[in-house]
Amino acid sequence: MKACVFSDSHGLVGHMMSVIEMEKPDFCFFLGDGERDLARLEKKFPDLPIYAVRGNCDFRTDLQKLIICEVEGVRIFATHGHLSNVKYEDDLRTLTYQAKEAGADIALFGHTHYQHLSENDGVTLLNPGTVGYGYYPGYAVLNIENGTFSAELRSI
Repeated sequence: MKACVFSDSHGLVGHMMSVIEMEKPDFCFFLGDGERDLARLEKKFPDLPIYAVRGNCDFRTDLQKLIICEVEGVRIFATHGHLSNVKYEDDLRTLTYQAKEAGADIALFGHTHYQHLSENDGVTLLNPGTVGYGYYPGYAVLNIENGTFSAELRSI
């Protein structure tokens, strides 16, 4: 299964729409800061499952602060990151601890607007960067099959 991972669109939904049309994912993750953009995505792609969490700039929303789910044997921890100190810890120890406590194989996060892909204490940490604006807009692709996964950062 193929997933596109987006974060921090901040009202600029066009990049996500273009990426979805190009990548043709089975599902998507949206990691916050652009909850109004979800309605536009859901309208354009009504059959595409989108797992979404609340960001620090999403004020009037019913979105959860985090999602823990399992896809084809891979346990995924998804959060925006502002409640995990991702801007203040170079080693991302809080996020790693939270993901390990949830039994996750991979932790998806946003908030910093910078792409990041690393492994810490057995957990893969993935930030797709900002899909909305900035000098380096981007996203991530997550491929999951039979209990294994691979992740790749991509530019727009």
